[in-house]
Amino acid sequence: MKPVPKLVAAASLALLAAACSGSPTPATSPSAVNYSHCMRSHDVPDYPDPASNGAIPKTSAQELGVSDSRLQAALSACQHLLPAATSSRQQAQQCMQVGVCPQALVQQMLTADRSFARCMRSHGVPNWPDPTVDSEGRPVFNLVPAGITHSQTHSPPISNTLVECGRLDPASVGMESS
Repeated sequence: MKPVPKLVAAASLALLAAACSGSPTPATSPSAVNYSHCMRSHDVPDYPDPASNGAIPKTSAQELGVSDSRLQAALSACQHLLPAATSSRQQAQQCMQVGVCPQALVQQMLTADRSFARCMRSHGVPNWPDPTVDSEGRPVFNLVPAGITHSQTHSPPISNTLVECGRLDPASVGMESS
């Protein structure tokens, strides 16, 4: 089955905005490195090191060649090593990147994503869907049933609207093909 494009909360649009803002890139934190080491020591041998900007890599059990239950066990065992997420944006990014999504945070993200969806619809994308929750407990916009393709989200009319509506909550939206 071909991967389905989804718009996922707290992924690359927020990261792209941060990257384009001209602010300096933070150095990789020791806790992010320790987190990756911990994941490998808990039976996820192919878990990658963090990116040079300190971002924890977002990977699936399938990408890592382990079962979902093994990945979840490692995530639980190593969660205490995650860099402290102090802002809502950081918490949302952690949820999307490593799947640590407390229910209260998911509800906050869904509320923000519903506002984002209303904005998209009111700004010329009438078929933009409301958010749902994926199998990993993360808020997503499933665009395929709405007839919106990944390439359309990069076209000027939709990409401009994504940026405009993303200002409602810049941590709440991002692009991912999954």
